[in-house]
This record gives sequence, structure tokens and C-alpha cells, in this order.
Amino acid sequence: MSEKIKRAVLLGPQASGKSTQAKVITDFLHVPLISASQVLKGVVNKNNDLGNKIKDIMDRGELVPDKYMVNLMLEKLGGTNCLTGFLLDGFPRNIAQAEALDAGCGVDKVFNIEISDEEAIRRIVGRRMCSNGHVFHLEYQPSKQGNICDICGEELVQRDDDQAEIVKKRLSIYRDETSKLFEYYKKQGKLHFFDGEHSIEKVSANILDYLKSNVG
Repeated sequence: MSEKIKRAVLLGPQASGKSTQAKVITDFLHVPLISASQVLKGVVNKNNDLGNKIKDIMDRGELVPDKYMVNLMLEKLGGTNCLTGFLLDGFPRNIAQAEALDAGCGVDKVFNIEISDEEAIRRIVGRRMCSNGHVFHLEYQPSKQGNICDICGEELVQRDDDQAEIVKKRLSIYRDETSKLFEYYKKQGKLHFFDGEHSIEKVSANILDYLKSNVG
């Protein structure tokens, strides 16, 4: 049975491949990707009172309160490029935000790309980056020059927030938040899981197969 899917949410822990698979979904559905992090970045870059307030919150490593997130995201979704649909990444993060989203415009489907914490940690801890932003991985995409970037010759280092203990804490927070969201959307019959531990190509193929078979 085909469904009308134009307004969707994409969930998944860090390193699950959401960025790559988001493009697969948006290209198929012909909708824009709306990233909460990009919305917040845009507000901060305005350098006004609200932007400075949000920057201070983020600099302290705290989550932006619901009262700001909901207003900013619903304002963004009210823009002309979202009237025919959207794919949300990074919002909603909790039940209050999900309820506000439902009251504001609602969603048709929630996709979750699932990987284990062990796999997420392996993918993140192995990342190395140079000062110019080129990313390598000790296991999956190693530099041919060891700890030197193949592209620009700068030293490759591990970011502070890519260390195992920090990653574990972030994953713990994510699991706590999304477990409640899973129940919320499962009750609505809108939740669908994809196994993100396959290769990128396999995950993309599984997503496309689902969309081709289920989207009217």
C-alpha cells in the first residue's frame, strides 16, 4: 500500500550515515533537507540578541531550550521552500518538540538509520581531520601518508570530541531522547527502521527500495 510521504523526519545516532542517506531521500521525494544545526548556525551568524544568546548556550555545551528550537524550526518550515514538503534532521529531539511539530504542520513518516553504539564508537574514534577540514579514517579511509593529509599535507589529528568517553556520553544522551521518540511515532504508525551497519551503497539501496515500493 503506497503512502503520501512529503514531510519526514530522519533519526539516527552519530556516524550512522544520515548525511549521505538524507540526500538519497530528499532526491527521491523532491523535498529540501532542513537541518537543525544549520538553522541554529544561521541564527548565530546574524549576531543579534537571539543569536548571541543561542551561541552562549551552545558554547556551554548545553542543548538549546525547546522554546527557541520550536519557534525557529516552525518558522523555517513555514518558508516557501518547505510548503511542498521537507526532511528534518536534528529535530525533533524530544516529545515536547515532536508534539509542537505535530501541532504546527505534522509529519508523514519517520525514518531511523540504526547502528549499535559499538559501531558508532568505532566509526567516530577512528576519524582523523586536518586543519583544512579533510577527513580520513584509520580503518575505512586511511591516509597514504600516515598522520599526514593526502590532500593538503597538513597533520591529521583526532578531534577532542571524537574521543571514546565523550562519544559514549553523547550516545547515551541520544539514546535516552530517541527511545521516547520511537514510542511516540510508533504509536502513530509512522516509524520505519533501516539497518545502518551495511555498506553505504547497501543502505542507500534499501532506502530506495522502500521508497519505490511505498511512496504514492
